[in-house]
Amino acid sequence: MSIANLRRRLEEKVSGYSVGDVTNTKFVKPQRLLKTLSVLEQKFDDLENSIPLDEKIFRSISKLESSGFEHLTRRDWKNLAWALSKILPGTQEKLLFSDIGKRIIRNFQQSEIDLIGLVYFPLLYSYFALENEDVKNKPAIWLQLRDVLNTNRSGVYRNSKQPKKWMSTLVDYSEILSNSPTKSFVKRFLQDQDSSSLSRELESLQMAPNSWFWDDLIKSSIKSIKDMNEQDYLKVIPRFIGLAEQKALYAADILVALLERYAKTSEREKVHEVLKCLALNQWGNPQYDSSAGWNNVNPDTKRMVIQWFVRADLEAFFKLFSASADVNRFNYWIKFIDKISFSQIFLGPSALQSQQTQHKKFRELNRGRLKELMGSTSSNNAFLLKIENVYIVDFSDTGNACYAYNYLPYKDKNRRILIGELKNKNTVLFVKDGKKIALSHSGDWEARFDKHLENIGISSNQHRAGNRNSGYGRK
Repeated sequence: MSIANLRRRLEEKVSGYSVGDVTNTKFVKPQRLLKTLSVLEQKFDDLENSIPLDEKIFRSISKLESSGFEHLTRRDWKNLAWALSKILPGTQEKLLFSDIGKRIIRNFQQSEIDLIGLVYFPLLYSYFALENEDVKNKPAIWLQLRDVLNTNRSGVYRNSKQPKKWMSTLVDYSEILSNSPTKSFVKRFLQDQDSSSLSRELESLQMAPNSWFWDDLIKSSIKSIKDMNEQDYLKVIPRFIGLAEQKALYAADILVALLERYAKTSEREKVHEVLKCLALNQWGNPQYDSSAGWNNVNPDTKRMVIQWFVRADLEAFFKLFSASADVNRFNYWIKFIDKISFSQIFLGPSALQSQQTQHKKFRELNRGRLKELMGSTSSNNAFLLKIENVYIVDFSDTGNACYAYNYLPYKDKNRRILIGELKNKNTVLFVKDGKKIALSHSGDWEARFDKHLENIGISSNQHRAGNRNSGYGRK
């Protein structure tokens, strides 16, 4: 407990006593008796704050409608307070928002502290029992209910001979009845190892699982991502990913916030595999225009994720699956990454059937994206890159040339692709001495590729030598 909260609780309790009240401390406290008393008090509090049956609540409402406020009993008053978050038979809205509910709140606004003390917890329960849809536009009557609770909180606490746990909770967390009820909880919510610790701490308030409070807490936490410093943000990514898995309703909002913030970090070029997988499952492949979910993020953020897929595909192709591939080709193609809008991996039988842990993990994370290469050697794989408006096809096994097309050389809906579909010299874009050709990787092939690519309108913004530090240098 903070010093401020402790001082507040002491002041509110002490103010209810006169200076002459002195506790006699000459006798030993009966600890066992006090413990038994505490248990009995807790049982009494639970019974006192148990929600009455609907038929009793509805009976009190009927009594109010027929006889007015003057003939209500203490039990009727409590029933009316419990009723505010309920939908009455034959109606479509919560009682709080009906004419009867508004009359009840107006009456409580003018009531003495003795009556408010009687109905305070039922009012508090009804306040938190409302859902986000009920209060998202902050209706006036809901704010009036909050004002009744906030105005009378101290008086109820002072008048209580034995403050209840929920009273102490309200004193310790005074902002819970303010315009920013979850602001002070956000940091704890994100940093606590035990995600249920906050729920346990606020347990005495008996908030419903679908309360607007939890919705506000999650949304406030998501909003906080934008203003986090980079170090704090990178630390909380796993917490938000776990939250997205637990709370599917907020998954899209969480994903948007995480990706937008990641795009502004110094690590944006580093593939975040879990985020990439979450994004793929949520919105599909960003490389397809049909994946409309990607309109939720800025174009620059979408480009970042596309580059994640491209980089991951090239790294898998040249390092993970293709032991015999010339890894210098990774350094060559990765320099075009800022111009690549689409990538596709074609795996041969060896790569598709491999039981190596890393192979299985890559296939699982990219389920639905990979295609099978047919009609070639077992070890051969292929990749396709769309650079600007040109489709480049290359292979892992030596002896296979590189091809370029101005169209997608296969039917994208097919999962199995014949190698002949990727090798069509009749329609390639590379030309030498008036003849269409595919480019081999012999000799100083990088310079030759540069020249042919420039001839069809493709050039890199990066100098080739600047890509040697990619991590995939010569072996």
